[in-house]
Amino acid sequence: MRVHDPRADRLRVAVAGGSIGGLAAGTALLTAGCDVHVYERTPQQMTSRGAGIVVQPALMTLLREVGAAPLPTTACRHRHYLLPDSGPGELSGMPQRFTSWEAIYRTLVAAFPPERYHLGAEVVGFDQEEGRAVTLRLGDERRVDADLLVCADGWRSAARQHLLPNAVPAYAGYIAWRGTLDEGDAPAELTAFFDDRFTFSEARSGGHALCYFIPGANAATAPGERRLNWVWYVHIAQGPALDRLLTDDAGVRRTGSVPQGRVSLAIAGAMREHAVRELHPRFADLIAATPEPFIQTILDLAVPQMRFGRVCLLGDAAFIVRPHTAGATAKAAEDARTLARAAASPRTAFD
Repeated sequence: MRVHDPRADRLRVAVAGGSIGGLAAGTALLTAGCDVHVYERTPQQMTSRGAGIVVQPALMTLLREVGAAPLPTTACRHRHYLLPDSGPGELSGMPQRFTSWEAIYRTLVAAFPPERYHLGAEVVGFDQEEGRAVTLRLGDERRVDADLLVCADGWRSAARQHLLPNAVPAYAGYIAWRGTLDEGDAPAELTAFFDDRFTFSEARSGGHALCYFIPGANAATAPGERRLNWVWYVHIAQGPALDRLLTDDAGVRRTGSVPQGRVSLAIAGAMREHAVRELHPRFADLIAATPEPFIQTILDLAVPQMRFGRVCLLGDAAFIVRPHTAGATAKAAEDARTLARAAASPRTAFD
């Protein structure tokens, strides 16, 4: 007698992109009972000292549903609103939690089986026929068949460029200067000023800056081991001024950002001088103490559809959310949860 193997009914899912969006999809779909493999082009696990992230309920719900370990977070009890002068500002009660890109990534990686997380495996293309499996083409010339391909390959998504060549990110007219400063390297008066607060400063010429504490190296959250994370939104007209700003220390004009360590000394110095004129003195001091600020351009993108037969876009590959809403990570988590609910239904949901 032939015994039916229930594994044969599992939906085979390939995820292109192994950052936060891809791992969110991978963990959610695996929890839903799918046979999931994540393919990431970088050869080793990713690291970043970069962006802080305000914790939203959708992310915490996803982590709870996939059985992840507790997410390293920091917290505050107050919001502090400052004007550009040296006044004390206004303080109000508003508890909030914060984390970092690194902390979320480490938490999701630990929740996903390492044998299913393929590093150094770039998805360079795919083919699909109506009603049949998707065939992935990897950079090492391997072929992988799947019932569903989830493209979570970020805002530069090669999959989106293939599926929707006219859907391209548009510059929103301003950039974000960003930086992190290890608490142990910060002057004591700065630590005391920003601690237990989500602090905002209006800028004299428009825009604003903000600061909060996030987990430090290795996602440490103990006092003395955290990082101050700050962002300053500045209007820069598209054209020569933006081109100069996005030209790194090697003379290369970057497209979406200039990462830590690559902003030229002249550009960083001019930004610090500008902060003295534009922001509250404590923000200017914080920016002056940050050794490697970096630049993020603010972009807009929305696609007309996310599903293409047995292929779908997820997270930043489909929509770029401006950072003010603290929604990009939350959206990726909710996309992953929604997709997992569909995958838990009969397989005809994807036919």
